Amino acid sequence: MAAQPQIIDYFRSLELALNEHKDKGTSQGDIIYLRIYGQLASDLAVLGIGRDQIPEFAKKCGHESTLKRLEQLMKKPIGFK
Repeated sequence: MAAQPQIIDYFRSLELALNEHKDKGTSQGDIIYLRIYGQLASDLAVLGIGRDQIPEFAKKCGHESTLKRLEQLMKKPIGFK
């Protein structure tokens, strides 16, 4: 299992990526957010953390809100076709 500082770095990078896409005007539901999640899951898998464990580790690292933000951005807005 990876040291917690390394996991924190992944979540900090996630937060920076989300801020960057916000600044670029990337819309909610854009495929890029699914790709970002996939990359996060892939990076954490190398450290022995499964997709089902990501919320637990986000909470432990103080980045639960960052993960929830990503999950919200992955969803298409209501009424979007």
